[in-house]
Amino acid sequence: MTDLLRAHIQTKIRLSDEEFALTERLFTRKELKRRQFLHRQGEVCRYESFVGNGCLKSYHTDDQGVEHVLRFSVEGWWAGDLDSFRNQTPSAFGIQALEPTTLLVIDQPTLQDLYRQVPKMETFFRLLNENALIATSQRMIKNLSIPAKNRYELFLSTYPHLARRLPLKDIASYLGITPVFLSRLRRQRTGE
Repeated sequence: MTDLLRAHIQTKIRLSDEEFALTERLFTRKELKRRQFLHRQGEVCRYESFVGNGCLKSYHTDDQGVEHVLRFSVEGWWAGDLDSFRNQTPSAFGIQALEPTTLLVIDQPTLQDLYRQVPKMETFFRLLNENALIATSQRMIKNLSIPAKNRYELFLSTYPHLARRLPLKDIASYLGITPVFLSRLRRQRTGE
């Protein structure tokens, strides 16, 4: 799992073996069972979490009890709530394992230690957060401006490995449609 973390870091910055060894030591391994929470909506997000294996969903439940999936995190991706983590305030969403998941996590004080010991990692996390902001903005624009059928097609072409892995209701929630409508789109797509 640390090899996956190193490969991921190396896509944005270069670390020496010594710098990576320091970085690696500051992360802690965390295991989640299926349906277990990394944190619940309303709790403080305590970790920046790198997914070694498994799958998480980040979602918000509104006042009517409707679940809105914001994103999925699979191997080689990150999970967390930057606002809650950085400001130590209650999170607007929960993060739950959809399957058994192994994470490498780092808490706020330890992350600050990492920045002092390996300054390049501050650049890494800045780039990571910039990319996340860009992806979120692009997703919002697409959700507001393209029809549901096209959003589904885009999801399938962007994340083909997730379509087979995720529950239908979670994909529908992510796309902002009902599971019934998603089933209809799937039938139309396959010609059934």
